[in-house]
Amino acid sequence: MKVKEVKRTANVAWSPSSLQSICLASGTAAQQLDASFSTTSKLEIFSLDLTSNGLDMPIIGSLEVPHRFHKLVWSALGTGNEHPSGVLVGGCDNGTITLWNVDAIMNGSKDATMVTTTSHVGPVRTLDINPFQPNLLASGASESEIFIWDLNQPANPMSPGNKLHPLEDIAGVAWNRQVQHILISTSPSGRSVVWDLRKNDPIIQINDSSSRIRCKAVAWHPDVATQIVTASEDDRSPIIQMWDLRYATAPMRVLERHKRGVLAIAWCPQDSDLLLSAAKDNQVFCWNPNSEVPGGDVVYEFPATSQWMFECHWCPRNPAIISTASFDGHISLYSLLGGGKEVVPETHKTPTIAPDDIFGGLATRPQATMAQSAPLKNPPKWLRTACGASFGFGGKLVSFSNSRGGDIPKVVTISQVITEQDLLHRSEQLEHSLSQQLFADFCDQKSQHSPNERERTLWNFLKVTFEPEPRRLYLKLLGYDTDELAKKFSRVTEAGGGGKEGLDANELSEKLATIPVDDGTDEGGETERPFISENSSTAAIFGSDGDGPGTFDTLCCLRSQYPTSKHPDTFSLTSEPLYQPTNHSSSFFIVGGAKSEPGFSISTDNDVDGLLSQALLVGNFESAVDICIGADRMADALILAIAGGSHLLQRVQQLFFQKKQSKVPKLMSVVVSKNWSDLLAMATWVL
Repeated sequence: MKVKEVKRTANVAWSPSSLQSICLASGTAAQQLDASFSTTSKLEIFSLDLTSNGLDMPIIGSLEVPHRFHKLVWSALGTGNEHPSGVLVGGCDNGTITLWNVDAIMNGSKDATMVTTTSHVGPVRTLDINPFQPNLLASGASESEIFIWDLNQPANPMSPGNKLHPLEDIAGVAWNRQVQHILISTSPSGRSVVWDLRKNDPIIQINDSSSRIRCKAVAWHPDVATQIVTASEDDRSPIIQMWDLRYATAPMRVLERHKRGVLAIAWCPQDSDLLLSAAKDNQVFCWNPNSEVPGGDVVYEFPATSQWMFECHWCPRNPAIISTASFDGHISLYSLLGGGKEVVPETHKTPTIAPDDIFGGLATRPQATMAQSAPLKNPPKWLRTACGASFGFGGKLVSFSNSRGGDIPKVVTISQVITEQDLLHRSEQLEHSLSQQLFADFCDQKSQHSPNERERTLWNFLKVTFEPEPRRLYLKLLGYDTDELAKKFSRVTEAGGGGKEGLDANELSEKLATIPVDDGTDEGGETERPFISENSSTAAIFGSDGDGPGTFDTLCCLRSQYPTSKHPDTFSLTSEPLYQPTNHSSSFFIVGGAKSEPGFSISTDNDVDGLLSQALLVGNFESAVDICIGADRMADALILAIAGGSHLLQRVQQLFFQKKQSKVPKLMSVVVSKNWSDLLAMATWVL
């Protein structure tokens, strides 16, 4: 079904599949004249919009060029960098190869030409872009010239080997679709040569001496690296031959349906069962080249035109769309899956018919058009599901797969899914606990049946999460019992006479026994540091961004805390730390913005330092401040009071000023408390 049309006699090239939007480039065909005998040449770019009505395609770029084209290709060179829309390469009728920047043409720039070279001595009739490296271009011209171009440095082309004699035109070149260094060329004499660019030498030549053919085009099998097709433009032998290079004595298959010579062929990259051919009989056929039908199996026949069809192409991004070009001045786009509109013939003014002209009415009768909604006999491969599976009753599983190879039969497998009873029982227990919200009981049961101490500890911590007072129980699991700590404080303060310094043992015990339960934030607004287990994700170690210099410092510190010899299950680092302090640097390792000294340990003895450390570990700043005041460590008390909140800081300040009886502390007390009335009472006024 025809979907779009452009009235041009031109060579065309589709945009690469890497581009999001689908575009079509056209260049005025060489050795052709229209009714106006114009000799100008244009390079135009059209946009394909299948949602719009009508057959017209909007022009999004146009450029007048000095030469006409024998071949036009569109390379994806630089699509991710300097050339977002790629590069157009044209082979012209005077031996010129020119490169154009597609973006410059779309923007209306007159300076879109990138490179122009005239290395060939005759018309450049064929071009092909390497499917693996878009910067590699193969070109063929007169006198058996074949050049390999690096589009990044097109000044010095390379030759795949010595010229083959007798010298003749190169009608077609094509890169292998499976092996990137293999190239084939064909000539009108019927000789096709396979080149190995690693050796710069031909490796095989094929020629059918039993038939009189003139090869015009050649194409590689998209899946099988050793199979090719060649097309003959000789009207006496308008055939397409399929060869296997492993058995190159004779063609393995011959497609015979065209009435006149074949000018172009194109093998679908997404479906090796679809092959296009355009010929001088004004027709384009879609074949199944892998079919065993004698003479070839035509799966779809496109509407015939009034002139030769000289080009046909598959759209790389949407393989259901193909393009054809004919010498009657039409570039037509068809859909193999239907969905287009019926082609309505152009309306012409009805001429006056003489009464005695019995054949006059036949000349004005519109030509019948072909309209089909689903032209293909079988669905193409790109629509087939690669694999699938479905569960049935009784634990049955049905699965299938479509392998890429055509010789492997398709198999549907029915298998029995074996159920693990133990896994099923554990799953039922989990579902029951979730439905009844018995989370603590479930964790307790898992802890009792844990095989090792580490897993038992893990389940105990999870169980505490669902308890009414998780913070108190977390501290108990970590070895800090608030009741025992209260008793220790009472004994120390009573024995040391701490009450004289402002420390009440009973009050301290009550404060320590009443530890606040919060959501992870203490009274000073500081969030607790989360615990990172061995099974935590890398985001917990590297941070949300995963980069930054602090990440490597953290890893170095983690290795010092968890040596690989004692923790074989954790990640391993290098034998040397990432950061070695020098004589001019600090001897601390940076972790989370704070400094920690290697070998740092926390005292948990029953002396003042040990009790102070334990009070800080359980998060009770008031108890820690009272211990410092009892030990006459006012500086430590003031620092801890700042973290404990404004109320605690005010209380410590009052105790500090009560101890100091000199004039300066009294003045400091007035300034800090902003009690200016006391200042007036203490001042001595001199009149």
